[in-house]
Amino acid sequence: MDSSVAEMEITVFDAPVLAPTPEKPFQPFSEAWLAGPVPAHLKGGTITSLTALLTRLPEEEAAALVEFGSIWLDDRPCLDPSRPLAKHSSFRINPPAYGPVRFYEASSNRIVYEDDHLIIYNKESGRPSQGVPHDAHNNALSGLTRLLAARGERRGRLWLLHRLDADTSGLLMLAKDKEAAGIMGKAFQRGAVDKEYLCLGLGQRPEKKSFSVKNFIAKEGRRYVNRSKEPGLPAHTDFDFIMCSDTPALGGFHEALFRAKPRTGRTHQIRLHLAGKGWPIRGDRFYGRAEIEAAAPAPRLMLASARLAFAHPVTGEKIDVRLEK
Repeated sequence: MDSSVAEMEITVFDAPVLAPTPEKPFQPFSEAWLAGPVPAHLKGGTITSLTALLTRLPEEEAAALVEFGSIWLDDRPCLDPSRPLAKHSSFRINPPAYGPVRFYEASSNRIVYEDDHLIIYNKESGRPSQGVPHDAHNNALSGLTRLLAARGERRGRLWLLHRLDADTSGLLMLAKDKEAAGIMGKAFQRGAVDKEYLCLGLGQRPEKKSFSVKNFIAKEGRRYVNRSKEPGLPAHTDFDFIMCSDTPALGGFHEALFRAKPRTGRTHQIRLHLAGKGWPIRGDRFYGRAEIEAAAPAPRLMLASARLAFAHPVTGEKIDVRLEK
């Protein structure tokens, strides 16, 4: 591997933050999840009493599971252990395999831009942008909310302006106030925010310095697929080839670094488009080269949000934030 590519792997594609692997998966009941109507005879109780009954956990442990965000009422997470059941009709329990373990906190060292209205965070690979059904704690949004509160900035909430896949790292923008959130949310929707990603693909040596992919992306089962025509949502990404390994190393393929500029924002868009051109991203468990990843697994998905350029929602100033040094 070229030394500059290897350096990029260290500075941009840094180590992921993964959930702990338990010796025994946390599952204090027989089913992977439980859901149903709130029993009429329990509506005089609380969400903790319902959770304790269904999971056979002591009330203290049941309350911890509620505070962790694993219990939903009427299709919304409930983090208040004392919430009465009287006005709710349905419940759902989503047990985390690792249990209600708080293993993640956001780091002030990963804040790359901040003012009174916006914050841009270099999100770690392995962490979701926001809460997931079984865990409302170990994600970037909650972590940053706690970090700002610890600094005395008790604003009540942050607004997530866009999302990165859990396995994708890099620049994630949040707003500190409702006005900025509204303006920037519309800017993202109309494509007024320039976004660039760095990605390490695995394939033959590229013949072109630049290329574009325009097609449609549709969901089939649990995965998304490229399609040449509808049905599907139109998707467009521009790619620039940056550098490549001097000699093939893995299965006769080269590792090559690309800059991706998505013009639309479809789920898994960059991953699908690069894979469709014969350059699946290293570490991609859905669209990668499975036989190579099994034999020589990448440390993580080698995809990072590397640039956000936009007009400031309050001052109008042009802001250009880059992950690369």
